[in-house]
Formats: sequence, structure tokens, C-alpha cells
Amino acid sequence: MQTFSIGRISTATALLALATAAAAGTSATPEAPEQHKAGSPAGKDVYGIVNLGGGDFGFIADINARGQAAFEYFGIDGLLHVGYFDGTRTIELSPPNSGADLLGDLNDKGEVAFAASLVEPAGSTPFRPFRWSASRGLVPLASLSSDGPTFISAINNRSEIVGRSALANENGAYRAVRWTATNRLIPLAAPAGIGQSFASDINDNNVTVGFGDLASGVGNVLVWDAAGRPTNLGSFGSSYAFASYTNNRGDIAGMLDTLGPAISAFLWSPGKGVARVGTRTITHGLNEIGQVVGRNYSASGDIPRAFLFSRARGLIDLHPRGLVASEANDVNDSGAVVGLGQRTLGLNIAYRWTRSGGAVDLNTRLHNPPSGLVLTSGLAISNNGDILANSNVGVVLLRPNGGTDAPVLGPIQHAQPRLNQPLDLTLSFRDRNPGDTHTATVDWGDGSGPQSVALREYRGKGEVRASHTYTSEGDFNIVVRVRDSTGKATQLFERITIRELGTPTLSGQPAGVAKARAQAASLRPETMGLLR
Repeated sequence: MQTFSIGRISTATALLALATAAAAGTSATPEAPEQHKAGSPAGKDVYGIVNLGGGDFGFIADINARGQAAFEYFGIDGLLHVGYFDGTRTIELSPPNSGADLLGDLNDKGEVAFAASLVEPAGSTPFRPFRWSASRGLVPLASLSSDGPTFISAINNRSEIVGRSALANENGAYRAVRWTATNRLIPLAAPAGIGQSFASDINDNNVTVGFGDLASGVGNVLVWDAAGRPTNLGSFGSSYAFASYTNNRGDIAGMLDTLGPAISAFLWSPGKGVARVGTRTITHGLNEIGQVVGRNYSASGDIPRAFLFSRARGLIDLHPRGLVASEANDVNDSGAVVGLGQRTLGLNIAYRWTRSGGAVDLNTRLHNPPSGLVLTSGLAISNNGDILANSNVGVVLLRPNGGTDAPVLGPIQHAQPRLNQPLDLTLSFRDRNPGDTHTATVDWGDGSGPQSVALREYRGKGEVRASHTYTSEGDFNIVVRVRDSTGKATQLFERITIRELGTPTLSGQPAGVAKARAQAASLRPETMGLLR
């Protein structure tokens, strides 16, 4: 199966692509396409850029209508972290001594729910649940057992959280759970005949959806009302069914026949029943008007095509002309879709689809981008049109006709590092305030500390230039920081590996990060019920 980056997937929809993405690491980066020039007028279809984090994107990202975002990324320590962008700056939410963080969800109030495994003298703990908000800070949540892991799936706008927690003395079986806004843990009752259960999403009516296993191994879609009373919707005639998303209308999107060749997405609606979404389809998102997006595999191959489905219009192929593969990762309540496409297998490009404008390569809609910046995947889109995207500089926020007063950085660029030979580095930057002046530092990661380096600039456009010679082998984190004359700063990092003999690993994917990515993928709750 071809590997693709995974966008906003907050419940059990990752399927085998999650595992293959973990094994493959970051896709190669295509050459930057032609982009809008600095003089692009306001009011046009263009986006300002905000750097959110310099590390490689993890697996999950979300954005709300207030321009706040939460996302997973691999930090300078090579571990998976959860970052939160409050509209101005990015805050790392990891608890002290965290060994890995797994994002659950972000709500419209700016609250984040996630799970973390802590490193203690006796070893790493099972994953534990947390909530975070600007007003209350980091709050640990209760679990059903201290011996097994607990994972977070979703948080609604009433601050209610759902997920799954391992039962004590049950050989790793899970129970669907809910945490109230006051942090009280509520085990969700399982219907008759259901063993372990999983909660995937919760809407603003406090209705929870998920799935559970019969003794025969067949997965059934489950719904819990606001009082926690369960309803078993069954498997819809499939060999295994699970719910991934719900909205405030009560629509449910999920997957059917996940263990066989007839795998497909589905949409269930109150009073209308279930609609199977084609065949060999995988769902990535559901909006408030009942539209489902994802990817569709043909009967004869493993190359996916982006799709949008609604009861009114049926299955719509979004695949852009001239591409070999595509997938849709998220859809907002206006029907705007973001995802990715590939002109050549393995080279990802971020795309946006609208009903009026069709498919657009988002790289062609950037206002005054720094040289070398390439958007590789649209991860999430908010109802106000803000887009979270993955890129060769990590996660970025795209603001329609907006941006940031902080410097915007392009990728760290250099030739292949060699032991005892000068490594020449360049980095392009932009600033929408042409009167600002800038300074830059580079920390080469070898103990020499941050060093002031030269740059050249003219009216908001600049380039950092630096050179360094590594005299010993090892792994090194290069950190470049650019600060403007008002005190606003942006930094990026890259990890390189230098050996006495042989070829170093470039661009943030050394063996340590690749291993951490694979380990995180194996722990993701999204694969429950699939990689069984």
C-alpha cells in the first residue's frame, strides 16, 4: 500500500496507512511551485503563513474557529509532543518527564485533551489522560486502572471528554469512559452481549459514539445518550463496524467490514439509517451538515483518490486532474476540504477543494512565502477558513489574507554534511513589516551554544547564512532563531547524523526519530479493532 501522510484523524480511521506511514517516515519534498509574489493584493485568495513548530508532524492536528490549534510533533529530543497555538504563540503541553504525548482533541473554547506516558525511575508509565486550558493549566484525569493505559478521543464544547481506559485484571480489555466538565470519571455502560468498548467522539448534546465487541469478535456501533444510557446500532450487516465521528445533528460516520476486502466508510443518520459510502473507502472527517471526506481505493489498486460524500449528492470524486494520488483529510461546515495530492508517488502537495473553486494547490496561494517553503499536506480547516498544514518546516497555520508580525522562516538548507568539512547553511525568511530589522543565531548542537550569524535583508525579505565544521561524529540538533527589532522571534531545528564513514541521515528523520514515530503509531488508539 502506498504511504500517505495522515491528517486530522481523531478516532478509529487511520487503518493500515497509519502503520505504513510510521514505517516510511517523512515523504520526500517536491520542488517549490510558483507562488504568489509579495505584492499580491489583500482580498484575493491568498494565505499568510505562521510557523507553529519546527519538528516533524506526528499524526493528529486540529484547529478551531478562534484560530487556535493543537497538533502532535516530534520535538528536538526526538519524542512525540503536543503543541498548542493560542493565536499568538505555541505552547508545549507535555507534563514533566513525559516520554510521549498523544493528542485527543481541541474544542472551540481552546481546551485540549490528550494522553501522556511519563518516564519514572521504575520505567515509563502507561498512558494517562490530561486536560489543559489557559485558565486551569494542566489537569490530570482519573483512569479505571493504574496498571493499563487510558486514551483520549474527543472533547466537546461543554468540556466533556471521552476515550477508553483499560480495566483492572481484564487482560488489557478497554471500557468506554467519559469525563465530565468537573473531571468526574464515568464508565459508560456496555449493552448486553458487548465485551470491551471504545468511545470515539462526543457532540455538544453530550451524545457519545463508539463501538464494542461481541463475543464472536464482530464490532458493533454504540451510542450513549447524555445520561450514559447505551444503544447498540449493530454492525449494519458487516463483519466489523465502528463509529469514528458524530455531529450535533446526530449523524455518525465510521467504517464497515474493516477486516476484509469490502471495507468502506458509512454515514448513519437518525430516521434515515445507514448509507455505505462506496467500496474501499476510508473516512477522515465529518462536518455539521453531514458531509464525509476521506480516500477511496480502486478495486484494482492501492492508490487512493480523495472523496466527499453527502446524502444529497452521493460520492464525489475530488481527485485533481494530473495527479496520481490524493486524499481528503478534513472538511469544514461550508464544505471546504483540505488534504493532499501527489503528482509523483511519494511527493506530497497540500490541496484545498471548494465547490466553487475546485482543487487548488495551496502552495500557489501563499502570500510572500520564504524561499524553499513547500506545503505537503492540508491537515485541518476551521469554519473561518484557517488551515493547518504540514510542510518542510513543520506545522504551519495559513490565515486567509492574514499572517503574523513574527518572522516567517523557510527550511534550513545545506549540502550533505561531512566530517571535518565546512557545512554551509542558508535559511530564507520574510516579515510583513518592511521596517523591521533582524538578527539571527545558530546553535549547531555540539556544545558551542547559540552563535550570532550574518544575514542580509531588504524591506521584509532576508536570508541567514552560516558555516560550521563538525569535528566529531554523532547526532546534532541545528537550531536557527531569527528575531526582529520588536522582539518577536521564530526558530526552526533540524537533526543531522554524522558518522566517521558512510552517509548521514538528513532533514529530521534520523533513526531515533523514525523509531519514535513507529513506536507512537503502534500505541495509537486509532488502530484498535483493526490491527487486532
